[in-house]
Amino acid sequence: MRSRMIAIAVGFLCAAWLPQVIPVWGCICIALLTLVFAFYRRSTYNGVLLCFIAALLYASCWGSWQLSHKLPDQLLRSDWIVTGTLVDLPDSEAGVIRFNFKVDSMALHRLPNGSHNSPEIQKLLSDLNVRLLKLSWYKPTNNLIPGQYLKLAVRIKPPHGLVNPSGFDYERWLLINKIDATGYVREVIDKETDIDGGIAGLRHAMNQRIEQRYSESRDMALVQALTTGYKANFSQDDWELLRQSGTVHLAVISGLHIGFVALIGWWFGRVLSVLSPRFYGLPYCLSVLFAGIYMQVAGAEIPTQRAFIMVFVFMLSGLLKWYIDIWQRWWLALVCVLIFTPLAVLEVGFWLSFCAVALLIWFSQQPIRWYGVIKIQFLLLLGMLPLYLHFFSAISLVAPLVNIIAIPLLSILIVVIAINLAVSFFSISFFDGVERNFVDLFWTLVDLSAAQEWSYLTLDPPPLAVIVVAAIGALILLLPSGSLPKYMAVFFFLPLLGDQMRGDDLDTSPVPETSRLSAIVFDIGQGLSVVVEVGTYRLLYDTGPAYLSGSTAFERAVLPYLTQARIKQLEHMVLSHDDNDHVGGFSAVKKAVHIEQIFSSFDLSGEYDQPCKRGVKWRVGGVEFEFLSGSTGQNDNNRSCVLLVSDGGCSLLLPGDIGKSVEASIVKRHQALKVNGPVTWLVASHHGSRSSSSELWLAATSPENIIFSAGYANAFNHPHPEVVKRAKAYGAQVYTTAKTGAVFLKSDAEGECTTTTMRQDEKRFWR
Repeated sequence: MRSRMIAIAVGFLCAAWLPQVIPVWGCICIALLTLVFAFYRRSTYNGVLLCFIAALLYASCWGSWQLSHKLPDQLLRSDWIVTGTLVDLPDSEAGVIRFNFKVDSMALHRLPNGSHNSPEIQKLLSDLNVRLLKLSWYKPTNNLIPGQYLKLAVRIKPPHGLVNPSGFDYERWLLINKIDATGYVREVIDKETDIDGGIAGLRHAMNQRIEQRYSESRDMALVQALTTGYKANFSQDDWELLRQSGTVHLAVISGLHIGFVALIGWWFGRVLSVLSPRFYGLPYCLSVLFAGIYMQVAGAEIPTQRAFIMVFVFMLSGLLKWYIDIWQRWWLALVCVLIFTPLAVLEVGFWLSFCAVALLIWFSQQPIRWYGVIKIQFLLLLGMLPLYLHFFSAISLVAPLVNIIAIPLLSILIVVIAINLAVSFFSISFFDGVERNFVDLFWTLVDLSAAQEWSYLTLDPPPLAVIVVAAIGALILLLPSGSLPKYMAVFFFLPLLGDQMRGDDLDTSPVPETSRLSAIVFDIGQGLSVVVEVGTYRLLYDTGPAYLSGSTAFERAVLPYLTQARIKQLEHMVLSHDDNDHVGGFSAVKKAVHIEQIFSSFDLSGEYDQPCKRGVKWRVGGVEFEFLSGSTGQNDNNRSCVLLVSDGGCSLLLPGDIGKSVEASIVKRHQALKVNGPVTWLVASHHGSRSSSSELWLAATSPENIIFSAGYANAFNHPHPEVVKRAKAYGAQVYTTAKTGAVFLKSDAEGECTTTTMRQDEKRFWR
């Protein structure tokens, strides 16, 4: 049985890496062929094979079903009149409300190209079955309440996210959460005042009660997070403190919380079963009931669903007296979770939760002494170390000590909060003081722990091979005494230590003349950010935009790559001009990496290093950098730093947002723009605006490849169709980051210039 469940898990994992879903007819053919093969070739492994194929085909069909609800690309930036219900708790911040909207009906109002009545559009509309929208309402005029029935005018687009190396896969997250389109509210046409919010309404009422009791934002945020799963009131500083103290898993509802509530239900059932011995199954039923209610009140998010399924499987096997050991129950729970959410196999939380439970099962089978609770915390840290290194490249050293106190503290606090909320509806506040004391005690513990300099250790991301070797060392330490000599673990941790001491990012040796040019044009949205690398030399051209929420595109798109590549220093940074979509992430860059020198076309208010003036040039290895224009012009766009990078065989031209007049002046001054031949890669000025990329400019540069760095479904219609048509007329290969993801440019030792894209290199069926 265990081997078959392993085969099912592997089948789901393989399906998650499919470049595209297997069509229904393909699934039927594969299923029939597998059955015929198993029938005519009798083997003890037939059951394993059938389980693997069944999981693979099931996951593919699940993916097809989810994608069938997705808004088609032909309806991009379309306007609709939608009616439905606001589900879950809305997030409110900085003048915007974000919420999930369950659709009851949709009526197309307008398409950008006006082709409402074409047969193709009518066919799409007849097959349309959008279930859930993720909407933003900017400058809202009033609050929204869960369960509220609304009629809205919205502009929506298909699910889409930035696709960059080491970046977060937002499109996969949308698919897992069954969100079929995203967009924003243009107008609230009508809303009902009589609200039957159900569970969501109850959660909203509980949040309001909590807000009335707390003036301190982080105290309120903790109680709301533990009660309703609402985490929007945590600040970035709060998250950082929780991360450093190793208590993030305690402040958000996870398997630990669901498991504790299930345990309460179990013991409550045991007490009742003593009074009524006939109901032997009462502890199992109440355990599942308590866990299920808590999951619903917590918002029934994917992590809580996963924890509830684990509880349900473990309890059901006990209730039905399945004579299977605890490891088989663990595998069964894992398979059940994957059946409900096949792509969970790619989620960090999936691996962390099941590995933590596996370790607890392993420890429970060892002899437990009086100090076992303390020992388990340190063994958990050791056992989870390989995963922490792989997913976070960091570890909280103080976490075992903090959790020894914080876990029972939070467990009691959950009970106190539940009692307090229940009696508060009858205007009884007897437990308010007790609750506040527990909350204050938790934050005091977090503050003291995070204040220690040694509390949080950040490492350079180790290679996978080093992590695997370290995992073997951790396993040796976890084995019972006498299995293997514990000192052997030291040898398996040595590669990790050596890797951290290597310090590639701090290599100051001269770049060899044989070094060639490589660059990444990041999928940054409506903006620009390019990293140019020559050996150990790195240059960052622009940073992408900053958002109203306070975060930046740089942190989402570029920083994960710099972290994974262990880049902590930029020899040069170029800020082309003073527009948010190009330099909005400047402050985030300064916090993340050390910058040796900055070139800019505008005043940096004391941080200004050097203007990017025409004629400034330098050489790194075999690659030459030269500014063709910059710092002069009638507006910010025309003052953009225009940088030409060439290694003699391949060349990259970065013109910022210059207009046609500056393009003409550059062409007039630099007749040798082609640099021993056509420009290999031209990043189109101003994201493909009609005001740039003139015929004169394209004729002078003769670009082999033109890259448009533009946001998906942007309001400016960049790149403009005329510009794209003009570029193709000159024989250029066209790339748009919104469609291709990050674009990789590389020149090899033979002078071959290659261009690849993230969406093509790492093709997945959901994007």
